[in-house]
Amino acid sequence: MSMTSTNLPQLAAPSLRKDGLISLWGRLRYRQPDTYHAWLEERDMTIITATLMRLSERQLNRLGLSRGTLALDVEDLALRARREAEIAREVLELVEDEAPAQHAIAAE
Repeated sequence: MSMTSTNLPQLAAPSLRKDGLISLWGRLRYRQPDTYHAWLEERDMTIITATLMRLSERQLNRLGLSRGTLALDVEDLALRARREAEIAREVLELVEDEAPAQHAIAAE
């Protein structure tokens, strides 16, 4: 039995993940969860700002942003999103606390 090129063992296909090596580097460099999450947030802010920089001034104005203050605007949007997530979490906690009382009244 001879081995031809069609029945030779094939090498595994390379991973198509684009964040593989950089993500591994981040996890190794920032082993503590808080520092790793801070690094991820900083990386995301940089990527968002760089992506928005590709837009023209007219497109940025339509979004309510300006090229001169873009980095500050992105930080402001992130803070606003954090505040809204915190408010949503608190509202859900309040609703969950009130839910058993409503079921008790309905059962009577």
